[in-house]
Amino acid sequence: MTLPHRQGPRGPQFFAASESLGEIVEAFCDVDLADAATACARTIKVLPTTSPVLIVHYRSPMASQRGVYKGTVNGMHTRAAALKPSGPVGVVLVRLKPEAADRVLGVRPADLLDASVEISDIFGDNVAAWLEKRLAGAGSAAARVTCMQGFLEQRRRPSRLDPLVARAMRAIRRNPAISMRGLADCLDIGERSLQRRFKTETGASAKRFARIERMLQAIAARRSGADWADAAHACGFTDQAHLIRDFRTFAGSSPEVFCRRVAPDGVQGWNDELASSDFYNTFVS
Repeated sequence: MTLPHRQGPRGPQFFAASESLGEIVEAFCDVDLADAATACARTIKVLPTTSPVLIVHYRSPMASQRGVYKGTVNGMHTRAAALKPSGPVGVVLVRLKPEAADRVLGVRPADLLDASVEISDIFGDNVAAWLEKRLAGAGSAAARVTCMQGFLEQRRRPSRLDPLVARAMRAIRRNPAISMRGLADCLDIGERSLQRRFKTETGASAKRFARIERMLQAIAARRSGADWADAAHACGFTDQAHLIRDFRTFAGSSPEVFCRRVAPDGVQGWNDELASSDFYNTFVS
């Protein structure tokens, strides 16, 4: 178990994946906020992502435009979401690698696109109830993450994802500015065949996957201190206007407007922690 490398006051704690899960899991996040009034005063804004996220709330449910839930698997999402706690927050989140998530979920990426699926529908009612109870009874963030790691390790299976699509995902995540022709050439396949196989497995085109990844890299650069123009240039956008157009498409507003809406108000520490973690597409306001 890796000890948390960052922790803000009453904020999230982040854990690296164990060696056995390193090819599947990007990171774990534990949030423990037992004060209902403090929790309910906050809104969580989540930008689109290509990475599936396994979420288990062991206290009160969370509400969003997708409904009210306690335990879900969120697939690749192409739109931003706003979440509201309904009471005290206790949650463990697992950010999965899109090219390997099926190894523990047993579900194709296409079946999770823009969807939030109850974990009981994936693992069964008894398993979902057992997991929630185990997390509620654990005495620390480290203990809860250890429990979640063990849960996932028991469910590792060989991937059923098209290997070429998995390689394409990894290549795009390394360089989301890559052209589709360049990607096809790297994979030694025709561009049309690549797009067809990619969409069959993920439900989205490789180009759309790359656009979201490129926007996420720009957000990470911005939250690390770069201005929007430098972030756009570093992440392969033709110019700042190109970044603004893509951001508006996926987030529903310009970057500046979005950032004003999530301006810190007593939660600077939370947002600093999120900005420097694998959950940098998440904001607390």
